[in-house]
Amino acid sequence: MAAPFDPWAEYYDLLQKGIEGDVEFYVAQALRARGRTLEIGCGTGRICIPMAMSGADVVGMDNSSIMLARCREKCEAVAPIPGRLKLVKGDMRDFSLGERFAFIAMPYRTFMHLLTPGEQRACLAAVHCHLEPDGVFILNTWAARPSTIAPWLDPQNGALRLVDQYEDPDTGWAIHHYCASTYDEFTQILREDHTIHELDATGTVVHSTTMEMVRAWTTPREMELLATLAGFEVEAVLGDFAGALFSASSTENRAP
Repeated sequence: MAAPFDPWAEYYDLLQKGIEGDVEFYVAQALRARGRTLEIGCGTGRICIPMAMSGADVVGMDNSSIMLARCREKCEAVAPIPGRLKLVKGDMRDFSLGERFAFIAMPYRTFMHLLTPGEQRACLAAVHCHLEPDGVFILNTWAARPSTIAPWLDPQNGALRLVDQYEDPDTGWAIHHYCASTYDEFTQILREDHTIHELDATGTVVHSTTMEMVRAWTTPREMELLATLAGFEVEAVLGDFAGALFSASSTENRAP
């Protein structure tokens, strides 16, 4: 069965660069844990591979076989590595790996792909079951401000906009990335249609593809309540990967 992110595998590393400082942050946390690490939603390995390269013992889980295959290729390209990296296919809404971890990470807004309160609660319950009694769980999500969402609720929402332009490292072709976004205030759902145009040296579009991304956002109060109901003790809510406490000016209040 195809996973929602299967179509993204070919372009993911080019389009999705993460958030400033997040790789270094999670690597440091994995090393500090001094035990097994689980990354939920590991994708093509942007974070789990550096963790393992730094000496950590890591399990990377994702529901996309194609993304995991890319991750294996990248891991083999940098082998041998000081640590260990085991990749498993699993659904973060309901998984059982038969072990507990000293550190569990859910980076880069993976939590936003849980679209309903039921899915969110189920995922957090599964994470709690896999965490050692004194273990640490860290997730990153988008805490949207109403003022950030408001501009997308006018009649122009859903219009295509140019996100960025890239150069394909293999072909040298230009890649133009467009996105159309719509927000549903009532369900707190963000829907995005991403269009990729590949242009050859003459500027001719030789290939185009469209990929969907659907995510849900939570408020800080909702997120804290969900974590508490799942049995977690919230130690800190950070606003960036430099360790600043969450506030109205935090970077994760801005556009997703």
